[in-house]
Amino acid sequence: MAARYGVSALLMACSLAVFAAMEAQSGFIGLYILLPAIFLAGLMFDRGSAFFATLLAVAGVLWLLRTQWTSTLALPLVFFVFVGFAFAAFAELLRKEMEKVVASERSKSLLLQEMAHRTKNNLAMLSAMVRLQSRTLGPEVSDALEETSQRIQTMAEVYDHLMLRDQTKIVDLKEYIGDIVRRLMLLGGEKPVAVRCELDEAYAHSEVAVPIAIIINELVTNSIKYGFPDERPGQILIKLHADDELVISVSDDGVGMPGPEQSRKGVGSKVVALLVQQLNGKLVYSDAQPGCRVELRMQKPKL
Repeated sequence: MAARYGVSALLMACSLAVFAAMEAQSGFIGLYILLPAIFLAGLMFDRGSAFFATLLAVAGVLWLLRTQWTSTLALPLVFFVFVGFAFAAFAELLRKEMEKVVASERSKSLLLQEMAHRTKNNLAMLSAMVRLQSRTLGPEVSDALEETSQRIQTMAEVYDHLMLRDQTKIVDLKEYIGDIVRRLMLLGGEKPVAVRCELDEAYAHSEVAVPIAIIINELVTNSIKYGFPDERPGQILIKLHADDELVISVSDDGVGMPGPEQSRKGVGSKVVALLVQQLNGKLVYSDAQPGCRVELRMQKPKL
């Protein structure tokens, strides 16, 4: 409390000093020069700080003009008191509204974090249930459920990277993709395959980031699974380039494709094709000599 009124008094003292200097130089009694200090005191502090500054201003003016006081100054000073109180009321009202906006934004951020945390936990639980169920079935069904579990986990991890910007959920693609790749390496078991990332800084709405992450999940999983049979060592390189358009490539130095028009009829390939279509992008498979390269090109996401 003392600090609040002390700063208000200091602001008014500075204004009164300017008022006194102006009056001494030109003889002009510029009461308006005191209004900014009143407004600033109300904007910085609440609980009557601006009204306190107004009273200080009146007391200061009366003291500074004590030797030249005339009845003609009474009316301007009374008018100044009314204007000062109006400025004080407006400043404190504005401060309260600003506090409400800040509190609302903070509440939205906390709500987003809470929703993200719960959604991630629910998806992680669903992923674990699917993985647990896969262990009780035959090899083919088990593999399919395991892949489904990975896709769910990929969707869950987006909630670690959400940022609220203008009521929109924004995702840091560089961090998100990095986390997806680290998880895939853990799931890759003991295969001697290294994964490198060269990722530009890029951001996208969560509705765009999740399909991109699932596509990368599918492509890297396929590279590990089919590109390096019989414990063959190798390397997978993931690139993200953001310029006029967003370009993502997954390349490996594995056994490569049987042909440029290789038939891709698996569930994973169909999922990738649907997601690429959803993103209005284009997916190109090519021979990396050695290995295979898959490149996704799409319009740079607008934020």
